[in-house]
Amino acid sequence: MHYFRRRYSTPNPYLDHDPFAPPRPAQAAPSRAARHRLALQALDGTFAVADLETTGLSTSSCEILEFAAVHVAPDGSIEREFSQVVRTQGPVPPFITRLTGITQAEVDGHGIPVAEAFSAFLSFLADTPVFFHNASFDRRFLEAAAAHTGLPFPNATHCTLQLARQAWPELPSHKLQNLARHVGAADPTHRALADVRSTVAVALAARRALAGL
Repeated sequence: MHYFRRRYSTPNPYLDHDPFAPPRPAQAAPSRAARHRLALQALDGTFAVADLETTGLSTSSCEILEFAAVHVAPDGSIEREFSQVVRTQGPVPPFITRLTGITQAEVDGHGIPVAEAFSAFLSFLADTPVFFHNASFDRRFLEAAAAHTGLPFPNATHCTLQLARQAWPELPSHKLQNLARHVGAADPTHRALADVRSTVAVALAARRALAGL
C-alpha cells in the first residue's frame, strides 16, 4: 500500500486555508433516516460483512484477536471469505477462550501481527461498503488499529443491528443469536467468520423485510 504526500512550491503554514476566514461550520452527521437509506442502498449492490473478535471491550486495554469478512454479491451469494487470527501482544484471557474457542496455542501457532492482519483485512475489503452487527463496537477497534498501524480504514460502514430494529421492532432482543434464529440461520459461535455468516443472513432478511418501506 502506497501513500503520497502533496508537495507545495513554497512553505505555507496555512496551506490553502485563509487564516482570516470565518471557521467552516461542522458538517452535520447523517440523520437516522439517511443512514437507514444509505444502508439499504448498499445492500442492493456488492457489499462486505465483517466481524472482529477481541480480548475484551476496551480499546485502551484490549486487542483485536481475529478478523473475518466476506464479500456478498447483489444476489446474496457469498463470493469470497477472509479470516485471520492475530498474534496478540498480551495473553488470551481464559474467559475469551471459553467464549470464542480461540486458544493461546492457536494464537501462537497461526496468529500474525496486527499490522499484517489489518493490512490483509483492508486489502480484502477494498472499497466495498461494510456491514457489522453493532458496528460502533467494531468501528472503535478498527479506528484504534488504524491509529496504531498508520493504515486508514476509509470504508463506509453500516449496522445490521440498526436495520434489524427497523425490520423487526416487535422482537424483545436484537442480539445476533436471537436474530439468526428468527431468520432461520445458523447460530453465531463467537468465532468471527461464523458470526459473519449469521450476519449476512440477517442483513439479507432485513433487506427483504424493509423492501419498499
